[in-house]
Amino acid sequence: MTDTAPWTPRSGSLDLSTLARAYAAGSLRPSDVVEAIYDRIAARGEDHVWIHLVPRAEALAAARALEAEGPRGRPLWGIPFSIKDCNDVVGLPTTNALKEGAYVAQSTGQAVTRLFEAGAILIGKTNMDQFGIGLVGMRTPYGACSSVFGEDYISGGSSSGSAVSVAAGLASFSIANDAAGSGRVPAAFNNIVGVKPTPGLVSNACVSGGGCVKTIETLSVFALTVEDGMRVLDLIAGYDPSYPFSRPEADGVPLHLEPPPPRLRFGVPKGEALRFFGDDEAARLYGEAVARMQAMGGEAVEVDFAPFEAVQRILYEGPWISERALSLDPVLARHRDAIHPVTRQILETSAGYTALDTFRAIHRIAELKCSLRPVWDDIAVLMVPTTPTIYRKSEIAADPIALNARLGIYTNFVNLMGLTGIAVPNGFRADGLPQGVTFLAPGFAEARVAGIAAAFHRSTGLSLGASGNAYPAYEDAAPPEDRREIAVVGAHLSGMPLNHELTGRGGRFVRRARTSEGYRLYALPGTVPPKPGLVREPATAAGGIELEVWSLPVAGFGDFVARIPAPLCIGKVALADGAEVSGFLCEAAAVAGAEDVTRFGGWRAYLGAAAG
Repeated sequence: MTDTAPWTPRSGSLDLSTLARAYAAGSLRPSDVVEAIYDRIAARGEDHVWIHLVPRAEALAAARALEAEGPRGRPLWGIPFSIKDCNDVVGLPTTNALKEGAYVAQSTGQAVTRLFEAGAILIGKTNMDQFGIGLVGMRTPYGACSSVFGEDYISGGSSSGSAVSVAAGLASFSIANDAAGSGRVPAAFNNIVGVKPTPGLVSNACVSGGGCVKTIETLSVFALTVEDGMRVLDLIAGYDPSYPFSRPEADGVPLHLEPPPPRLRFGVPKGEALRFFGDDEAARLYGEAVARMQAMGGEAVEVDFAPFEAVQRILYEGPWISERALSLDPVLARHRDAIHPVTRQILETSAGYTALDTFRAIHRIAELKCSLRPVWDDIAVLMVPTTPTIYRKSEIAADPIALNARLGIYTNFVNLMGLTGIAVPNGFRADGLPQGVTFLAPGFAEARVAGIAAAFHRSTGLSLGASGNAYPAYEDAAPPEDRREIAVVGAHLSGMPLNHELTGRGGRFVRRARTSEGYRLYALPGTVPPKPGLVREPATAAGGIELEVWSLPVAGFGDFVARIPAPLCIGKVALADGAEVSGFLCEAAAVAGAEDVTRFGGWRAYLGAAAG
């Protein structure tokens, strides 16, 4: 399907851009979309996606009410969505995939309320691994979903039905949950996007019982594109004063897609840490992902993965399993015989840890996070396989715990370390099954990760989910904000050691440029990392120094400028195209005796020559 093709009930794309354009043109109504979705659900038969499907008549009534009222500025007007069953929705049953524990929710949380206020239409509550424990989608009494690309293969979990509903064209997006990979693994197995925000960015108040792993769990979003996922995240994110694990700084986190710089360093697991358990096709696809990133201007940096592996082992081999006991021990006592055998086996180990074990784990994670700070300063993102492989349902049934653990080697550590991540499609194995990659970065770097992940996804040329529909065109949907441009000439250039001082303050790359004539560039002695000094000397005909223009939010600009050390300063820099922009300059007295490197035309070229 192209952007101009007519929308058809059988195969029309449910991505937000396509629906919004069709609604605006008057060629499609929300009720048309709802009718088409319920026809698609009927055609799929018993696919085990739904635990509770909103009756067609109720969904149609919601759509027609929206049509009567009009969009009225509601950003998700007429957009169909699904939600994982462990999340409460007023008036609907919640089971956590335990039939005997079902109840009708009397309240919900801030995130879900915002979706309805934005005009979204709920289709139903989706299947899941019981209590959200598992990455396979098979620990449920409602039948196991399959990957949309192979009936014999697992859909991934625990957010199994959520992912399949999006990939199969039954919902535009789905609200899921992620503590150890549940919002990423199913994305990889169904050729869709999984947006896993920083813990605390989105309130978990809607999660049944307040959440089983409150300290690390987060709501997540499945979508067809990164743009769609971030649009939903932007609506549901924010500080919730009623929820104790919500973080006040959440209201100030930028959630637009930050354009990736023309050059960036991205991390990849080093050496034997890159494991695929004999899946040569998955290894091939990850190699292609690295090559794709390099073609996009990235430089691959091998990262010692041992600290990440140590943290991921702590999640299921350490005391975090005990946190589940706070809410699930009473359930286990009441419904022991009804609980899935594998889930029951896991829950019965939760009492085997002491307070000493817990504090030892907390301290160890803090040490490991501290050791990785130089790594994050050196790279823009870490790119890992979302999963090392995919398994048949029969394989999981034969070895449910060990194979589940394998699937989490690239996901289990993420929330314990407070990271943000976005899983995106990468390609297909020779047998037609998909594999994905995940981009990771420190907490609250969602905008940076989203820009890189979206650019990567678009570059694959893959269709959306299982629909065959093409990636839509997007207009810049970034909200207007007050920003200031700044020209950088040295260590703050993209890919250079201090570039993180820009990106960490919400900086966006704008363009490459050159100064007008009349500027000279010097290598300042004794600076660490090495820095240049740009001096305006109008009497000379030299100039044309390479630079980059970046933009910063006003607050970030002020903080950045306030920290610039002497002899550097910020002044107006004249560009070769006649524009004038604030940028780095240097006090003339500081370059006395310094090496004049103007002849190289820029700092990057000078460093390259010096290294050679």
